[in-house]
Amino acid sequence: MSLIPRHYIESVVSIGIRLSNNYIDWKGTGFFVVKEVVKGKFQYFLITNRHVLEKIFGIVIRLREKDTGNLRILDLPLSDGCTWLYSKHPDPTVDIAAISITGGYIKENNLNLSAFNLDDQALKSNDFIEQGGAEGSPVYMLGFPLGLKIDDFEAPVCRMGCIARINSLEIKKNKIFLLNIQNISGHSGSPIISQPEAISVEGTKAFDKSVLIGIVFAYATYGEQVISPKTKETVGILAENSGIAFAYPVEYIRDTVDMEIKNH
Repeated sequence: MSLIPRHYIESVVSIGIRLSNNYIDWKGTGFFVVKEVVKGKFQYFLITNRHVLEKIFGIVIRLREKDTGNLRILDLPLSDGCTWLYSKHPDPTVDIAAISITGGYIKENNLNLSAFNLDDQALKSNDFIEQGGAEGSPVYMLGFPLGLKIDDFEAPVCRMGCIARINSLEIKKNKIFLLNIQNISGHSGSPIISQPEAISVEGTKAFDKSVLIGIVFAYATYGEQVISPKTKETVGILAENSGIAFAYPVEYIRDTVDMEIKNH
């Protein structure tokens, strides 16, 4: 039995860029969130890493039509020629961006849009920790790793891991928590979702919610020496994926959404 709500999976999209020959270069992952901006009025946003959007003027995403269920590739502009149509987190060291998805865009393209509700399906780091989230807590990452032939698949790839390290002091200082999960190219912008736990050991709490807790943005590397078989000297260092990924907690996603609301 899956412990991930179906609409969480449907909220995740592959992000690509359309090249001059109309070929699409799929390069990252994004996901939709929704927030009540005024009473009774909800606004959708596409969330991804800032570096996925830098130096380009438009992206393409794949979404299903509401009536037909057909999967379509849609263009989403990032600039109107004068200004950028997305917002970055106000702290330039935080690699998050948010794009408003207007009601007109949804209606014009007849879209069936799923999203994480930021008000009740997302949890800030301090709440996650207070309610039992800790090192070893299991998590899911949903994304589109490079090498996957996007046209053949609708759903993202689910990878399972756990919290490697999370504490309020590190989040306050460095704005991140660590994951033990295999994050590779293409996963940039993937949501991190908690896995509900039924049991806990003595002295700990069981975290029983499946909610958005963060967004992945990079992985830690380690250096592997390259030794010349002739001279026995080091001739280079290869950077390898350590299996430890970096993620920002939900509060930084909310900050970026608030900035997008203010800007647009």
